[in-house]
Amino acid sequence: MKKIKYLSILWKHKKINICNHKNCYTYNLAQNFFHSNKNNIDSNNYNGNILSNKNKVKHFKCPKCNNNISTDTVSFNCEVCKALFNIDIFRNFNIFELFNIEVNYDIDKSHLKKKFNEIQNIYHPDKNAQNVEVDEINEVSSYLNNAYKTLSNDVERALYLLKMEYNYMISEDECMDDDEFLSEIIKINVEISKPDANIELLTK
Repeated sequence: MKKIKYLSILWKHKKINICNHKNCYTYNLAQNFFHSNKNNIDSNNYNGNILSNKNKVKHFKCPKCNNNISTDTVSFNCEVCKALFNIDIFRNFNIFELFNIEVNYDIDKSHLKKKFNEIQNIYHPDKNAQNVEVDEINEVSSYLNNAYKTLSNDVERALYLLKMEYNYMISEDECMDDDEFLSEIIKINVEISKPDANIELLTK
């Protein structure tokens, strides 16, 4: 099985979490994955969970008034001076946090689109054309566009999760075409949902 085909199993979190209290296959899946990719994965980033909690408090300063800010959710402007934040602030958060979405392979795309539209309404270039910091605002708008596109695309979202959770990137020569990849996801998800699913066999 090509490495990219592990993605659908790794993010089949509902099935895996159900078995956590029985010590089913969460550990084995992770160990099999690390063993077969030990030269590519930073195991120091692995904490024993398929989906770790990345939503930690971030500390930074407002780039305009130097107000100290501590938050575990994305803010778009400073509470003190009301200035819109630049791209450096947004880079403190993963792209799931940008749209207030739980770190998961399965996401509500209608909710994602709604949040994206709300945020883009704040940072839309036309709305900020007279702002002296319009270049920085446009940079944020472009960053948010790319983040939205990544989360909207099933393949790109899976690859982002793999990088985020395991610090592992699949090289281009290991990637499959989108149609082939999505077909494999459907096939494996059907198999893994069966009561008698052989997880060890599916990960080979």
